[in-house]
Amino acid sequence: MLRHDTSSLRHAFTGIMLVAISWLVTGCSDGISEADVAFVTAGTPPQFESLRMYGAAPDSIAPGRGNAHTAGGLHQGCQAIIRSGGRVVRETVIFEDAPGISFDLDVTRTPNGWNVTSDGLTPPSTDPVGFRTRFTNCVNAIRDKYAAEPEKAPFK
Repeated sequence: MLRHDTSSLRHAFTGIMLVAISWLVTGCSDGISEADVAFVTAGTPPQFESLRMYGAAPDSIAPGRGNAHTAGGLHQGCQAIIRSGGRVVRETVIFEDAPGISFDLDVTRTPNGWNVTSDGLTPPSTDPVGFRTRFTNCVNAIRDKYAAEPEKAPFK
């Protein structure tokens, strides 16, 4: 009977390990779906080493005049680390006039592809369509900033 209990325990442990490994391989958290991970990995330019979307406090909030963390109170911030021509550049864009909530996302290049996570205040799962629109706007705004300075522009 002890042999059977050990075997069942070993099978249970193996199952838990497989779930943990599959979670690590896909690189997603509870706040992002597999479809959104696929959208992000397909939409992240190859020149990006990482991309971060986050809620940025508005510049106009005076002390004691409200809470920047209320729904809709944060602006969408986007930051990318871009490798081009042997150098690394950090670029930040903040959307001050975009309606809706800001999303939290971390995308990092790994040797095996991309690691996509969202553990912030507003994960993509709260509004997938809004998230995809914001993600696309972030990538395009960073690309547009580089297009304005052709000597820096790694995009084609």
